[in-house]
Amino acid sequence: MTRLTCALGPDSAGTLLHRFIESAATRLDVAVYEAGASYGWIFPRAVERGVRVRLLLDGHGDANRGCLEELRAAMERGVAVPCRVRRHDGLREAHWKLLVADSDRLAVGTGNLIQRDAPADHHGRLPPDAAPMSGTREWWAFVDGAPTLAAGARSKISAVWREAVPPPPVWTVEHVSEVPPVGAPHPSVAPLEVEVSPRGLHLATDARAVRTAIEALLEPPSRRCLVTVPYIHAWAHEVRPLLERCMELRGQGADVRVLLGTVPADGDVAALRDRGLPTRVMDPARCTTGHAKGMVVDRTALVMSSNWSAAGLGSSLEAGLRIDNAAAAAYFGDAFERDWAVADPAWNGRG
Repeated sequence: MTRLTCALGPDSAGTLLHRFIESAATRLDVAVYEAGASYGWIFPRAVERGVRVRLLLDGHGDANRGCLEELRAAMERGVAVPCRVRRHDGLREAHWKLLVADSDRLAVGTGNLIQRDAPADHHGRLPPDAAPMSGTREWWAFVDGAPTLAAGARSKISAVWREAVPPPPVWTVEHVSEVPPVGAPHPSVAPLEVEVSPRGLHLATDARAVRTAIEALLEPPSRRCLVTVPYIHAWAHEVRPLLERCMELRGQGADVRVLLGTVPADGDVAALRDRGLPTRVMDPARCTTGHAKGMVVDRTALVMSSNWSAAGLGSSLEAGLRIDNAAAAAYFGDAFERDWAVADPAWNGRG
């Protein structure tokens, strides 16, 4: 039996991530762009339980510094957490959000293991029992009972692990951009747990494979195509064909809409407007800042780490899970609709 749990952040995804990591019994592989101090303590605890842990991070400092400080403190008391970083190669970043536990469990999502992206209830409660939490809007999918899928994910992580290096003792000083505020969405929504067929789950573990998954979703005629991403680089050649196809679907009568997390650049606004794609931007004053990356096309949902950019759909290490399940599509589709209802038009006039 394969169980799928769909979750939203900040509502419940962080709490489920804590449960996922803390329930690992034998092995735990974590490949994420960032892990912060709020999650740094959880990996030494897993090692102390006897779990074989590998933590694979992107090769930049920022929030990762906080996690590594926690790991160094654990090392001083004799607890070593194997950790490596993937050095940057041009635009190629380790931007995925992919976790594998034991022999048959995995999690794919859109946010990092930091307080802003994945806050957790201190008592491990889920909505409606948990109080609403502030954080970015995220989509997550947790799969239990899928050994083939877990093995494929672990194999990819292992390949990258072999070429990764230990974290540097000192990070290069980096410019930290200003981050938009976050809010606590209302209502706070509970996760959805459903039984699924393993044949309805398809994992992609690099940017080009995620782009191929998006192209496959957009290829047949559809009635509904909902896209949510923090931003869209409409100028990127990896992105332009996807926007053209969205425009074609809208011309065929499909409900095609784009929900962004931040106000787009003028050129991206013009590209979306000229293609006639209704576009809105999430408002942290009425909901929160959008950081989710996903799609709902009819009865299928796609949860991914990829931004619609040259790196996110072309060169970076990314992860995406296509879910061919009507209940999952309805769950994420309903989340999109609630956020859309309190979002702002991306340009003057109807968006």
